[in-house]
Amino acid sequence: MSFYNWIQEKLFDNYEEWRLKSPDYNRNGFNIVGIDNTLKAMHDGYFMYVELYPPHAIDGCTAMKARVGKKQDAVDLFLDIDGKTYRMADVSYPDAVKMMRAFVKKRRVPDCSLCVEVAYLDIDQMRSTFTELATLLLGDAKQAKSFMTKAKLNSMEDLEDSWWNLYEKLQSKGRAVEISLKIELEDFLYHVQKLIRNKSLDTSENLTIDTAAFDDSQCIGDWCAHFNSTWKNHKLVGMDIGTDSLVLMVLSNEEFKRAQELAKELLHRIDVAERL
Repeated sequence: MSFYNWIQEKLFDNYEEWRLKSPDYNRNGFNIVGIDNTLKAMHDGYFMYVELYPPHAIDGCTAMKARVGKKQDAVDLFLDIDGKTYRMADVSYPDAVKMMRAFVKKRRVPDCSLCVEVAYLDIDQMRSTFTELATLLLGDAKQAKSFMTKAKLNSMEDLEDSWWNLYEKLQSKGRAVEISLKIELEDFLYHVQKLIRNKSLDTSENLTIDTAAFDDSQCIGDWCAHFNSTWKNHKLVGMDIGTDSLVLMVLSNEEFKRAQELAKELLHRIDVAERL
């Protein structure tokens, strides 16, 4: 370790040689509070995972990873040790913060007797989940099957690429639109109307837009919330692609609920548009 990095670590809690990876951050160098903030974002439903990579193996451990768990107030912790992956299930968020901080600050690995050996990514299950989600969002099993023949899901990087490719496919079919958060009200309503027209082909609900109900002094979150407070059977939904823009879709309530569940299993996020 260089003298500069030692000073950064000891005096400022900056870990220049470590890598932190999350949906919005993936590079060397972070402050220790980044662990707390990212796990809080997971608890609040904004992020699905966080990963820590030391510059050198610590007791054989080359990575510590947390994923949202099945329980709302817990995560699953994964340790990559000597080429194998071990899982500690249902770790509370406060305990996860302590363990991940100790891994970085004290170079301490959790007690592996509390873990079981697993495959970090269940490729078969992931492909099944992704296929179901693609079919739901595209509204066409044949198109989804064609899309999935080109999808590679052997790693987290493959998953990120496939998520982006799904977004592009949805956009090309008119099932999704990407807009700026600074969009003007007139343009926003134009794009939502296009989504409604495409959705109206397979729904009986009259998804009309009352332009008088909108105020151009409000923000895009307010406009999205208006739709979701007035529509009875549908939602204006956002698909998180890791950019500063907003990807919008119109889904039925049932489609939205299932899409949200499937996206979470794929460590990604679909939510009502005003929450993105």
